[in-house]
Amino acid sequence: MRIEFTYARPREYFRQQMASSARLAAMPSLIGAVLLAVVGAVWAVSALLMEGVADDLALGGLALIMIAVGLCIRARERWEAEVVVPASWCSPRDWLITEEALESTTPIGRTSWSWAGIRYAVKIPDAYFFRAEAGGQSFDVPREPLTEEQERALADFITERGLVLDEPIRSSR
Repeated sequence: MRIEFTYARPREYFRQQMASSARLAAMPSLIGAVLLAVVGAVWAVSALLMEGVADDLALGGLALIMIAVGLCIRARERWEAEVVVPASWCSPRDWLITEEALESTTPIGRTSWSWAGIRYAVKIPDAYFFRAEAGGQSFDVPREPLTEEQERALADFITERGLVLDEPIRSSR
């Protein structure tokens, strides 16, 4: 087996691959924002509707709502920090897949993974995701540039080696 191709992964490719971890990173700020917004709204409305309470007390509720807006902005920033990748990740990359190894080359450098060091492979909607034995390193091979014949050859190869998990670990959607 010898599969060679060049492909520049678009930023959207990485956004899809990293979306679930980005949601987890943003979730605490988002939950805090929702809670503060609800408490602030209840506080503000209650203060305005209660007789004998100064209307200025409603400003405390509005302050909580403003903090909630700030937390929403922070949640968005945390999400973006997880899905935005360096421009070099989107530069054209050459892949060479043989029976001995998988190799990836960019203008910056070359990386090679021996099949003997691969613990498992998962076919996800946009890629083949591989996990290495040593150090928990992972890498992916995009499916879009593969021809049907190349994809079939790669799928058969990793299945024959016993590397395929039945269930995806994560979904890109």
